[in-house]
Amino acid sequence: MRRPRRPDDRDRADPVRTPPPDHTWLWEDTVSLTIRHDLDPHGPLPPAKAVLDRLVAAVVLLLAAPWMTLLTVLLWSHGDGPVLQRERRLGQWGRPFDLLRFRTVDPAGPGTDRVGALLRRICLDELPQLINVLRGEMSLVGPRATSPADGRRATMTVTRLALKPGLIGLDELGEGRAGEDAPAVVDRYLREWSLRLDVVILWHAVRRAARGPAV
Repeated sequence: MRRPRRPDDRDRADPVRTPPPDHTWLWEDTVSLTIRHDLDPHGPLPPAKAVLDRLVAAVVLLLAAPWMTLLTVLLWSHGDGPVLQRERRLGQWGRPFDLLRFRTVDPAGPGTDRVGALLRRICLDELPQLINVLRGEMSLVGPRATSPADGRRATMTVTRLALKPGLIGLDELGEGRAGEDAPAVVDRYLREWSLRLDVVILWHAVRRAARGPAV
């Protein structure tokens, strides 16, 4: 009789087999879906997307470093508390991570920090999320990051779980921000994905940011 194989270090390190703390409810569903649909635990998209994500994030972080330093000094001089906010979000396959953004709320009391309000208006508060991209927790383009509370209520489809959250949402494929995470939009993105599609979505997002907020 063959003895059952004992789990080794590779089993313990396997991202599909190791559930994150406090998210068993989602992880068990994810594992069953992954096995049932024979999905790669690293995601259904080719490695070229991850390479592009990290390459662009590294270049933009280098170019934006002086501006990010200036913003850090401004935020530090206009209030107490941490310059960066950390918000718990669910990543690919439901793995929790801390989404980074510049502080937009005054820690001394209710309301919005003046500098933070300006950063939020022109979307510069999301620049630190390039660090999340560099870490492999996010992608440049993908569905918006979901909080654990929203994840419990939302219908998390296989394709939605398989994709990393995006710094830039999928509203170019949907009808405005409200529809960007509709299952049909996520399915379409996965079905039609190419490096060119990501570049087009990024280009539209840059143009929209350059025009400034709608009045």
